[in-house]
Formats: sequence, C-alpha cells, structure tokens
Amino acid sequence: MLQVMTASVPEPPRRRFFASKQVSTTTSETDALCNEIRHVCRFDWMLFDRIRLSDTIVIPFALIGPKGLFLVLQNDAVVEWMTEESCHVMDSEHGRKVFAPHPIHQSKQIVQAVRKTLKEQGIIIPIHGITLFPNAPQMRTERIKFPTGHSFKDVRAFIVSKKSSPVQEQERKQVAFYLAQQQE
Repeated sequence: MLQVMTASVPEPPRRRFFASKQVSTTTSETDALCNEIRHVCRFDWMLFDRIRLSDTIVIPFALIGPKGLFLVLQNDAVVEWMTEESCHVMDSEHGRKVFAPHPIHQSKQIVQAVRKTLKEQGIIIPIHGITLFPNAPQMRTERIKFPTGHSFKDVRAFIVSKKSSPVQEQERKQVAFYLAQQQE
C-alpha cells in the first residue's frame, strides 16, 4: 500500500479531437521577414524568395506591391566600416581589416539588372533595393546613399519611408508571374 501512495501517477495521454498535428515552430528567415512586414504590407503584397536571375545573380527576397518592387539583398560579410568608395572587412584568419569588393556596387548592379530585365518585357515600375548585413551589427557607415540595414526591422522602416505613385495591379501580376518563373 505504501508503494502505491508514493508512486507518481502517470499523466494520461492528451487527446485532441478535431485538431491537426502540433507543429514545432522554427523561425526561418522568410517567417522572420513576414513577421516584420506583416502590418505594413497587407493584402496586395506578394513575397518571393530565392530568385535566380542568372548563374551569378540570386536575390534572397523580393516584395511586389503598390509601392513597387523591393529587393531585399543579404551580404554575409563582417563589415566594420563602409563609405561610398571603400569597404573594410574583418579577416577571419588574421583578424585585420581588408579591403573587399564593395557590396553596394554589387547591390546596385543587381537592381540595374532587374530593371533592365523588366524593361525588356515592357514593364516599367519603381524598383527599390536594400542590402542587409546580419553579421555586422557594429558596422559604421559614412555617406552611403544606397539603403543598408542589419535586420528585417530595417526593411519595414524602408518600405514605410518610400512614397511613389501606385503600381497598377496588372503590372504587379506581370512582375509576380516573372518572379514566380525565376524562383528556385
């Protein structure tokens, strides 16, 4: 009798009626971006991820909506200091600053390539780009005209700050169709 009183009572298995399986939630980059822009980009926005324009150009995220096409580009370099002309990156082997190819020039080239591709198809809409540096939270910038940021919160602020003429729904659908074709 004493053993029965001190033994722990096993918990009965939980039964859930009329419910789907519980999903373990892991926050991916797409979910994190969606959570940040959810209240800014409502019903008429579309998000595409991993768009391959060519062998060398891959766009991580593209948003199409009434304000235009927003390209969210990511750079994994550990940038310490960046101006319009130069970029200093921390070298992992030696621990010193090294001049690297400028990520802003690369981002501008990607935006121009997208603009040129859409123009060839007869679609002329505003195209905006922002480059995120998630591995460089302490990055110092001076006189940079191209928008940069560290996290997806900067994307939300960037979208809110843009004011342009509204893009027609037909043009948005054409761009969305093109982006869906180029998606990996």
